[in-house]
Parts: sequence; C-alpha cells; structure tokens
Amino acid sequence: MAEGPVADPGLAGLVLAAGAARRFGAPKALACHRGEPLVARAARRLAACCGAGVTVVVGADAAKVAAALPALPGLQVVENPQWPTGLAGSLAAGVAAQPAAATAVLVLLADQPLVDGTDLAALVAAWRRAPDRIAAARFDGVAGVPAILPRATWPALAALQGDQGARAVIAAAPDRVEVPMPHAAWDVDTPDDLARLP
Repeated sequence: MAEGPVADPGLAGLVLAAGAARRFGAPKALACHRGEPLVARAARRLAACCGAGVTVVVGADAAKVAAALPALPGLQVVENPQWPTGLAGSLAAGVAAQPAAATAVLVLLADQPLVDGTDLAALVAAWRRAPDRIAAARFDGVAGVPAILPRATWPALAALQGDQGARAVIAAAPDRVEVPMPHAAWDVDTPDDLARLP
C-alpha cells in the first residue's frame, strides 16, 4: 500500500501519544498492530508526507514510548509534563515545538492504526488545493483528526484546555475541507478494540 505523497517541506507531523490509556490497562502507544507499536506506526506514516519533520508528544510512560519510535529523519520527541490534565496540553506542547519552516501541521493520534498512506495522501492533496484552510478527515458524521491545521490556527490550538482536542478548532472553521476517511473511525481504547482491528 502507498505510504503517501512526496514529503511536503512546509508540512510538519504531530503524533499525540501522551495519555495514560486507563481503559486499555497498559501503555496503549506500545500496543502492537501488525507487528509494530501503534506510536511507531503513526510516526512512520507521517514521516512519509511531512517534510518539516515529525513531533511525537509523550507523557505517561514517556521513556518507553520514546524508545519504541523508529529512527526517522527530523523526528523529535517532546514530553508534556501536564499530560494528566488532558489532550489540550499535548496539542499545545506539540504546536510550540514546530519548526519555523512549517506552514501547517498534520495531527494524528497514536491510536488510529488503520489510517494509512493513501488516507494521508488524500488529506495532503486536499490541503494543497486550499493551504490556508483546515483539511480534516470526515468519519462517523463528524470532522476530526487526522487533520492538517495551518499555522494561523495554532494559537487556537494552544489556547485549548482540559481534554479538548483539535476537533473543537476544526468544528469552528466553516471553510474547512473535509476528506472522507472511514479508517479514522477505528481508534483503539481497549484491548478488545485492538483485537477487532482487521
């Protein structure tokens, strides 16, 4: 299966992998699907299309999650010490770490293992046609991540609080571009979810 388009030099990747995964009962980012830790799979997918580098935000089990990552060009690991307060802090930490060359960031959760290179290629293509707009996956009747968020939206991401994710910022953008992505609906919250993955 294709790993995505040629890496765009203005696009950075952001993997959120800081949560404690209480419902999973173990470090979810380290759970394996098709022989690869979820966090490694997500980082590798983003590296194929994000020429400005990939940032992985870690928190719970930070050292173990960081150790599970593959050696990828431009990969950086950022620890969010405020990870118990929710997703918003990880988004803020990830956005703050982006390089100056990045004009947009592609946000992917570590627990969306079925999102593949073809999905991300479609998202990047939609963003390239309208680079000032948010390009977001559409699944289960809503727009969410993976999503590409232009730099102009980053202050809004950094201002989020608690367990709010990027979906709040995406929903507030009426001119967003939506890309159908059924694979994005397959997230992993429990061991049973992982066992059910195709």
